[in-house]
Amino acid sequence: MIGRFIERICTLFLFSILPVGFITAAEPLAITNVTVIDGTGKPARHGMTVIVAGDRITAMKPARRARLPRGTRVVEGEGRFLIPGLWDMHVHGATGVNSNANSKWMFPLEIASGIVGVRSMFGPPDANAWRAEHASPVRLSPTLFMASPIVDGKQYWPDSIVISGAAQGRAFIAQQKDRGADFIKVYSFLSRDSFLAIADEASKRHIPFAGHVPASVRASEASDAGMKSIEHLTMVALSCSTREDELFEKVQGGSGMAAAETQAYESFDESKAKALFAQFVKNGTWQCPTLSVLLSLSRLDNPAELEKDERLKYVPKGNHQRWDPRNDFRFKKADAAYWERARRNFRGAMDLVGRMHRAGVAILAGTDTGNPYVFPGFSLHEEMELLVQAGLSPQEALQSATRKAAEFMGQSDIRGTIETGKIADLVLVDRDPLADIRNTRLIRAVVLNGKLLERSLLDKMLAEVQALAEQ
Repeated sequence: MIGRFIERICTLFLFSILPVGFITAAEPLAITNVTVIDGTGKPARHGMTVIVAGDRITAMKPARRARLPRGTRVVEGEGRFLIPGLWDMHVHGATGVNSNANSKWMFPLEIASGIVGVRSMFGPPDANAWRAEHASPVRLSPTLFMASPIVDGKQYWPDSIVISGAAQGRAFIAQQKDRGADFIKVYSFLSRDSFLAIADEASKRHIPFAGHVPASVRASEASDAGMKSIEHLTMVALSCSTREDELFEKVQGGSGMAAAETQAYESFDESKAKALFAQFVKNGTWQCPTLSVLLSLSRLDNPAELEKDERLKYVPKGNHQRWDPRNDFRFKKADAAYWERARRNFRGAMDLVGRMHRAGVAILAGTDTGNPYVFPGFSLHEEMELLVQAGLSPQEALQSATRKAAEFMGQSDIRGTIETGKIADLVLVDRDPLADIRNTRLIRAVVLNGKLLERSLLDKMLAEVQALAEQ
């Protein structure tokens, strides 16, 4: 799928004193008497011992039969549950502009929340140069996969790349392939000829593309063109509407997308949706609905309630200020009707995700971290909860952030499930997430690339982020 992906080496957070609870990868680790939810979809296995040496899972056996290597550090797992490390498949801030500052607070929050990997959706101009600059161990990091810079048809976001026409689109693909981007991020205002040229050139150069379906293209056309994942359900509702042609023409003419989506949800057509979802399945078009950001952005007209969120103590003041809708250019003209549409569209999105899932469309868990009140790490757990509310089982929601994420990234041979020989990215939780997906929040320890991070260390990381936020 993405054959040239290389393993990213997770690096260590620098502390002035080696913290209690940290164990080096050279020491064997065993989590004993634990219930393993391996991410494959198989039933949970009770009373298991999982052995880690270096960065790999070397054995997984019933505890009564396990033989531990000499010098093994034992973590007692009785009454607890071991799940694969989690992936957030839609984040911002990790690898683009200000990534050094962002990583100081984002990475610890993600790791403390059990996130071992992220798909960064707005990459630097030169991914190879970025990797060279950040090659030296500085701080503990999830595994990162990087988009190109956003490529768009107008300057909607600072630092996005604006192109006009097929030739520029093809040149951009060639440049980003050479510069080491893991995939291409397309955006909403690309012209039709630019988008189709990008799709064609990406196919020829064997680099995936994902992002927003531009307003110039229907979701069915984007799928047929090879778009690997559609983010935020962009243009999907319109393609499920009895008024598809009319609404498509409206957005071509500059009408607001939110209003068009509301009308699309109100004119939903079962047969059109069934045909579109079958097309997604046939073409291998994944969906990353980012329900958590859709929910958050539907609540921005009630800042007093949002300001009660205890997680704000981890957010730097500058980021917090930018989250105020009065400081965000996207919401300058928002009125009561705008916010009501946002809430109606969120409800429509929840229903749409459930329908797609039942039709067999592949779903990824992603948050759109970087947007207002979408918190690094914490919001992925909210995303899984929303996916369950939309109709996924707890097992399926968990897989959307583990096995499915690894499969999408072409990493399923070494990541995403708890199996012998795979990289030891693990999360130990206190209660059964298959009984209640909210239990993924109850983290006792994280194993990142074979390194044990016990609760005491995770708490220290959180405390350091809080102190940084208060500066």
